[in-house]
Amino acid sequence: MAQEARGVVAAQELSTNPFVDAAMFLLLEDIAEKQGVEGLHDYEIAQGTALAQIMPYENYATWDDFVASVNEGRSILCALEGMVYTAGYCLATPVCPFREAYATYIRTMGELTPSHQAVVDYYNGKTMNAAVESTCLIHQAFRKEVVKRVTVAGGPVQYAQMMCKGYNSVLQFAPEGWLNVLVERAEVNSTQLVMFARQYACLALIYIPAGAQASGGEAGATGETAPEVKAD
Repeated sequence: MAQEARGVVAAQELSTNPFVDAAMFLLLEDIAEKQGVEGLHDYEIAQGTALAQIMPYENYATWDDFVASVNEGRSILCALEGMVYTAGYCLATPVCPFREAYATYIRTMGELTPSHQAVVDYYNGKTMNAAVESTCLIHQAFRKEVVKRVTVAGGPVQYAQMMCKGYNSVLQFAPEGWLNVLVERAEVNSTQLVMFARQYACLALIYIPAGAQASGGEAGATGETAPEVKAD
């Protein structure tokens, strides 16, 4: 079972503060101005990674146990983002934790500076992940690192980003050829992918490694495991 995360507050219990929201984006823009797009990229990746590294370790005997922990909000994957299990090997974030912050900034400061889109373009060109906003870099770096702290049936789970949605509802999917592989290995279909894109802010492939026993749920109904996916 999952270890208890001391001091970790469920994402849905957190509130936002307009002052902090605006200041956060001003900080990101200041970093971009002083260190360039690459500097902002590295800073956000470092922030997501550092957040993941303070999370406790979790060990689950079966995929069912892991799914139950996610659905009950006990997993470290839920601590900051409130991720939920959807189907197959897909986990989703219902509402982006930064959505209100974006709305506050735009309402009080105006449109985001070009540096935010510039770092998104730089990131998407550098990796196979799908980012639509600058803060996606923090999310995705967090997930990439935090899954290293979760084991199911004795093996670490794996992660790949499938889709995310911006504060203005703009969708960004993984590259088409790569996305087809992810959908197949997530054991969902294109109809489900479209449904999830409408319903959720983020969709990630989280799966147990080859050789581990999947038990129960849609992903484990066949008794097979998901093949390995290698993605940054």
